[in-house]
Amino acid sequence: PTVGPYLLPKILPQLKEEFPELELFLHEAQTHQLVRQLEEGKLDCLVLASVAETAPFKEIEVYNEPLSVAVPCGHEWAQLDQVDMLELNGKTVLALGDGHCLRDQALGFCFAAGAKDDERFKATSLETLRNMVAAGAGITLLPQLSIPAEKQKDGVCYIPAVNPTPSRSIV
Repeated sequence: PTVGPYLLPKILPQLKEEFPELELFLHEAQTHQLVRQLEEGKLDCLVLASVAETAPFKEIEVYNEPLSVAVPCGHEWAQLDQVDMLELNGKTVLALGDGHCLRDQALGFCFAAGAKDDERFKATSLETLRNMVAAGAGITLLPQLSIPAEKQKDGVCYIPAVNPTPSRSIV
């Protein structure tokens, strides 16, 4: 889950204020599990990153979310204003484990730039990725909503990526 933990706290207060009688049942899971529950009629709608599995459903784009490079604050890129994706050529990146749609999305951009996946490590959450970066274990791409307002926090520096700007569509 890479959307809910960051989006829900921003939208739930307004939903409760505008629709006080609305009863929400919120489920957090990987995309393939949520899609299956939607197909089975167990859920009415989903908010997630658009992937091939969601194509058969009506999608309404909520926003387009850029991904930024997260590096340890001692890294050579830490003070840059932006990182050209081509700079990832030959680098090894940390990623979420199999089954996470962000894994495939982020690695798609990284592989196109010539980077490779660190096969020795697969995270189960963005917080695990963030903490591994802070510990100096590597670099990664993180979605904008998960990034703090500060350019650097808790040993991690966040740098916008360009050429191209990696992003995902939240629907």
